[in-house]
Amino acid sequence: MSKRSIAILVLLAVIGFYAFGTGFNFFYRFFYSLILLLCMGLFWSWMGLRGIDLNLFRTATRGTVGEYLVGHIRFRNRIRLPKSWLEVVEITDLPDPSTGRGLAVIGDQVRVWRTETYLSRRGVFQTGELDVTSQDPFGLFRLRRRFLESKTITVLPAAHSLPDMDPLLASLPSDGRVTRHWDHIATDVASIRHYNDGDSYRRIHWPYTARMNSLMVKEFDMGLSAESWVVMDMEAGVHVGVDADPVVNTEEIAVIVAASLIARLTEFSFPVGLAANGDNRHVHRPNTSPEHPGRLMETLAVVRASGTVGLERFLYDLRPSYSRFNTLTVITPSSRTDWVHAISELRR
Repeated sequence: MSKRSIAILVLLAVIGFYAFGTGFNFFYRFFYSLILLLCMGLFWSWMGLRGIDLNLFRTATRGTVGEYLVGHIRFRNRIRLPKSWLEVVEITDLPDPSTGRGLAVIGDQVRVWRTETYLSRRGVFQTGELDVTSQDPFGLFRLRRRFLESKTITVLPAAHSLPDMDPLLASLPSDGRVTRHWDHIATDVASIRHYNDGDSYRRIHWPYTARMNSLMVKEFDMGLSAESWVVMDMEAGVHVGVDADPVVNTEEIAVIVAASLIARLTEFSFPVGLAANGDNRHVHRPNTSPEHPGRLMETLAVVRASGTVGLERFLYDLRPSYSRFNTLTVITPSSRTDWVHAISELRR
């Protein structure tokens, strides 16, 4: 109830006291006029929330920092009475929500408009609920009604372009896109040639042999067997500025660097893994599936610098996950050097 409504009720009580105390007709008329005014205002606000169909159309469930979350709201008045002094607002916990929209519609009218919400911070947020406020012309009553159910949207960190990053990370025998012949049987076939004495029967390509009417064998290459790991130090004690500024701090810088590295390595079809000792222990082994980069970005959207395990201990715990050909990129704001010994141990 607004302050204006309270003032009208106080005035109604005072006028009622004088009306019944003195018996003057003027006070009776004034008293009944105030009651009629309150009833009309309440009825107007109540009817404004009846006979409404409200929908929010949004195709994306994920976004990226710096982009806009776009949606379309459809409002329909199902009754013949007009509605005015309506306000439609989307309920969300996004840092920069879109503003509401005032409406006035006639009977059986449909209104559709576009909403844009700027995504300024990574994370998982709730959005999709719509709050409709109805107010009478006198400003006495403001009634609200909630529509739809909230939905989850994931805001991924923004990845910066790294055009000068060399894809040949560590000059490993299989960390490039240029393949080379391999003496052993592997999953990647480089070419097909005629059979030579001493070739294994396991190398014979039977469909091609039938087509050429001659024994044909497969030659293999190493493929892309090198794996890249991005290791993030998300121990709470080494990060600064997290509480002072939710956007400009070492936690967000580490996430942006990790996202940029993952995006660049994915461009070269490298198997990329991610490990972080944050609020939870996040470990994703390298993979080349199409869904894998999305899973890594979703992890970066929720990881927080609140871990309790130090970087040195975390690197030792990751040793069972490493394979023969690995490159590690360690992201840490710490000036300590005790974790360097753990890296040296991994090279042995």
